[in-house]
Amino acid sequence: MPAPIPVSRVIHTIHATTDIYGCRLLYQDALGGLVFAENYFPAEDRDCALLYVTNHMVEPMAPRDPANLDKPYARMAAKIGQAFHSFELKVADGKAASQAFRDAGCKVASDYGIFFFVKPESTGGVLLEVCETAMPNDPYDRTGWSPEVGQGHASGVLRLDHIACVTSDIEAAFRFFTQSVDGELLADERTAQPQPARRVLIRVGDTSVAFIQPDDPATGPLGDFLNKPQNGIYALVWQVADAASARGHFEGKCQLRLTAEDCVSTGFAIEPGDFYGARHEFVSV
Repeated sequence: MPAPIPVSRVIHTIHATTDIYGCRLLYQDALGGLVFAENYFPAEDRDCALLYVTNHMVEPMAPRDPANLDKPYARMAAKIGQAFHSFELKVADGKAASQAFRDAGCKVASDYGIFFFVKPESTGGVLLEVCETAMPNDPYDRTGWSPEVGQGHASGVLRLDHIACVTSDIEAAFRFFTQSVDGELLADERTAQPQPARRVLIRVGDTSVAFIQPDDPATGPLGDFLNKPQNGIYALVWQVADAASARGHFEGKCQLRLTAEDCVSTGFAIEPGDFYGARHEFVSV
């Protein structure tokens, strides 16, 4: 078996939206997001913003012409709506990684040379972006960078705890993330949140990623998620310094609805409908 492709970090999570300005502003106001770049990618006719919420980069992204389904991103946005789109792996050699994944039978798409995507059917249900180059103006690559610069916001967000993914094929996810890439198994356990399921936690680069397979994929909130168009990412789970203070900030200044229903963590979530379709959960340290 070929050696796994080394992953140095998870670069970012893409949030598909129809309102790039409103989505970017909400990340700033609600979570203390620090924007460092905005750009337009003509090949896919899409706009994006790049921002850090403490240690994790999020990329709100919107098709400039949602009706132009000749463009791959517009097609994907039309399919999944406003939701998390993918997360991105940093590798040393993108062309070598693309070839290795193809040789292993993975389906690769939108291969632009400097980055490409691995389709969900090859990863256990998650759409992955893979890239060898740095993001433009990424503070991570600058001398003295520390995610602590993003702490101190009224939300009290300290860091990303993990990316939570829901799958109907956890064995395929485990194989890809520990054999095709060099992820490290951290836990393989049972969970009851929000319904009985198997939960596998893997360290991928610098980020923990959880894969959750419900015992009954036809019922409950995880079954509902699996049975709608989506790319596998259920939630970003953040650590906060104080849950009560975070709740006060979200409900007070930001006027966001909160819920403990359907959470894959022991904390609470902002109603996805109030956050451009994305689910953000919060746990106390």
